Amino acid sequence: MKRIFLLSIVITMFLPATAQKAKKGDFNPSANYEVQVLGVGQDGTKVFRIWNTASKVDDAITEAKRNAVAVCLFRGLPGSGFTNETPPICQIGDEIKYEEFFKEFFKLPQKDGTGGMYLRFVNRTTDEPPSGQFRVKVKKGYKVAIDVQVLYNSLRKYMEEQGIVKKLDSGF
Repeated sequence: MKRIFLLSIVITMFLPATAQKAKKGDFNPSANYEVQVLGVGQDGTKVFRIWNTASKVDDAITEAKRNAVAVCLFRGLPGSGFTNETPPICQIGDEIKYEEFFKEFFKLPQKDGTGGMYLRFVNRTTDEPPSGQFRVKVKKGYKVAIDVQVLYNSLRKYMEEQGIVKKLDSGF
């Protein structure tokens, strides 16, 4: 009896160690970021400012670009004095239903040329690193804001082609 008890304690100690942990660089659909709509862009695009926090400025910029695409896919954009609210492209729960697809889609660019698919749909409006009020030192790093343009219609079309969302003309 004592042996079984000790064995169960040992197994319990190793369970969290064997559980699959998210690796650094994996996409987190529940990431925390802030969005501010800036105005109307060219047809089929969305222009907004996105705030992101990371230990390094470059990491915060990279995450902000990825989160800019994610906000269009999963959360939608809030309305402003210039624009109406934009609904998300995907349905609630699609990030879980198509987890493997989105894991690969949001994979950071690798040296071998793989990953970075999401970068096809987002552009920064400036190449300058954020400064002044758009680069704030916080307790665990930097909180930066970048202005981005997301190719919203192209992103939606790509999701339709991949079978993630229904085409707008498919009916109900």
